[in-house]
Amino acid sequence: MNIFRQARPGLRASLSMAAFCAALPVTTSLAWAEGPLHIARQGSMEAGGTTILCETNDGGDPNSMRWPRGHVTVDNVYATYQYPVEQRYPYPILFNSGGGHTARFYDTTPDGREGWLTTFLREGFPTYGVDRVNTGRSGTDICKINAVKLGKAPVAELPAINRYAFESSWVTFRWGPKFGEPFPDTQFPVEFADTYYPQTISTYRDPQETRKSVAAFAALIDKVDSPVIIQTWSSSGLLGYLTAIERPEKVKGILAVESSVTAFGDIPEDKLPVLAWIPIIIVIGDRAPDRVEASRAFEKKMKALGGDVTIDVLPEAGIHGNGHTLAAEKNNRQIMFRMIAWMEGHIFKTAAAAPKGR
Repeated sequence: MNIFRQARPGLRASLSMAAFCAALPVTTSLAWAEGPLHIARQGSMEAGGTTILCETNDGGDPNSMRWPRGHVTVDNVYATYQYPVEQRYPYPILFNSGGGHTARFYDTTPDGREGWLTTFLREGFPTYGVDRVNTGRSGTDICKINAVKLGKAPVAELPAINRYAFESSWVTFRWGPKFGEPFPDTQFPVEFADTYYPQTISTYRDPQETRKSVAAFAALIDKVDSPVIIQTWSSSGLLGYLTAIERPEKVKGILAVESSVTAFGDIPEDKLPVLAWIPIIIVIGDRAPDRVEASRAFEKKMKALGGDVTIDVLPEAGIHGNGHTLAAEKNNRQIMFRMIAWMEGHIFKTAAAAPKGR
């Protein structure tokens, strides 16, 4: 299927320009000159969360007067948003990072180019950058950690936390076969890897984090005064699917970039018919046969339910060298235009034809 078939003429021209620019040297793409951004409104918000009584707000002094026991909010999300003056599309895109990252990932790229929060905004989409529960500006629940440090709770109650190292990032994100050695056609700007590494952060990984994040993300969608499009990456793919199931009347589409292989098996079977009402595109980079296999199995299952799922495997379209970090890679604009073309043909075409009550 040609995902560009429904693209408007102006977008086709942009797609051609994107393809041309993807072939230019890195030094040329770095010199891309943009005009001023015209923003109608911008801001930030928290959503969701739970109020708890924390007995250990200070992990250094159990008798602290400045940080004594008291009530705090945990398990919320934080989001920034921008709406363009010339809003050409009715639904904002909510960008969700993968594990080990925040919405910072969608901001300026490691080599200084505009990230998707800005480039989609320029194309006429409102954009939201979401920090998931216990990540970045959403804050973290420190009560158990402090309780263990102060000897008030057993070590077994510590949350499972991990972080990507330089070495594991390089290989896991498919920039190259081993640390320091890039694939010859890699799209990641490896000469700026040192700029990327500080973006990685610690992530809470216990199973209950999924439930917390879905609840908070659904609360964020409730706060947005229009239907939305969910964008996900890697482990947030599951969060996006589950949240869409919770809010099918407000989620008009899902842009899933490199969903985790295990995500599809974690979607309850009895909820798949709900998800089948929502158009989904899954974009996959190079050298990821396991993701392709899992995504296509999901596509087959969803199409049997009448779902609209597109699997966009970039190397099959002649686009090579992309790793796991598509939003930060040198051809991120080209990938953006592919997703916009898909939205033009699936989300905005089908919105009026959705079942009553959607």
